[in-house]
Amino acid sequence: LADTIHRRTEGNPFFILMFLRSLYDEKLLQYNFGVMKWTWDEDAVNSKIVTENVATVLVNKMNRLQEETQRVLMVASCLGATFRLSAVMTVMKNISRVEMRDSMKSSMISVSGTAATMGSSSASLLSSDLSNACTDHDGSDSSYASSVEEFEGEGLCEVDDEECRFMHDQIQSAAFELISPEQRDSFRGRIGSILLQSLPPEELEASLFEVVGLLNCATTQINNEKRDEMARMNLKAGIKASENAAFDAAKVYFKEGREALGSRGWEGDYHAMLDLCSHGANACFVTGEFDPMTELIDEVLSKDIDTKEKYRVSEIKVKALFTIGKP
Repeated sequence: LADTIHRRTEGNPFFILMFLRSLYDEKLLQYNFGVMKWTWDEDAVNSKIVTENVATVLVNKMNRLQEETQRVLMVASCLGATFRLSAVMTVMKNISRVEMRDSMKSSMISVSGTAATMGSSSASLLSSDLSNACTDHDGSDSSYASSVEEFEGEGLCEVDDEECRFMHDQIQSAAFELISPEQRDSFRGRIGSILLQSLPPEELEASLFEVVGLLNCATTQINNEKRDEMARMNLKAGIKASENAAFDAAKVYFKEGREALGSRGWEGDYHAMLDLCSHGANACFVTGEFDPMTELIDEVLSKDIDTKEKYRVSEIKVKALFTIGKP
């Protein structure tokens, strides 16, 4: 048994654990108290090992979970490998039955690029009794506590007070694959919007990067008012990243902010666009990307703006020229 499982799992501890647990759950591996040792059906085990991989093991495991737990894992998978229970509960209390139903994938689950076609029992994971929607539950913390207890008991997540983490990236991938590919961006954007509107200021500040990252997934599906808000959130995230010396990440936020405002940026939200360009130019300077830095500076200088603002970006250019030894 050990040799067979080792060949199939390549010695990966997580994969070994998943296979052993699935064998035990399906009673293919049992402890025989009569002879005081583990026994197994060798033919059945070998057949299972040949036909099943980690993807199908995880599908079967999730198929045994309560529907509410499955939905909780869907949301949690969008929040990252580590997530806060309060954030998941906030989303579950505010997302509608229709949104959740429309976002669920109905035919296939794939883990790390390995797809497994779902049979009728697996399909029930996503389709059975969808009328039992998130907003149809009592919405109490206790209703979600049972879900947390279940996925922790199944070894899918580790819970430490308020913080949770998926036990393996394969589990997070499996949960994320429950979401229809066509709906993933809008689903993540919706989660970001709920968190932005619902989290207390201190929690929002602590989760700023995660929330902004979710919002950025749906930039093509929002109106101008929300684009303005998204630009301001990216500006805030970019400044925070710069303060933490994470300038590569900061450049991404500043770029996302400028793209959210688009061609109407200078007329629609002049101050935000100016800050996005100025901070973006400085982040490019720090990381040694002088060409994009120059483009941003030239864009600012080409506008009819206050001399003090032009001086701010010109100072960045002077520092860059001094750095590379040009007069």
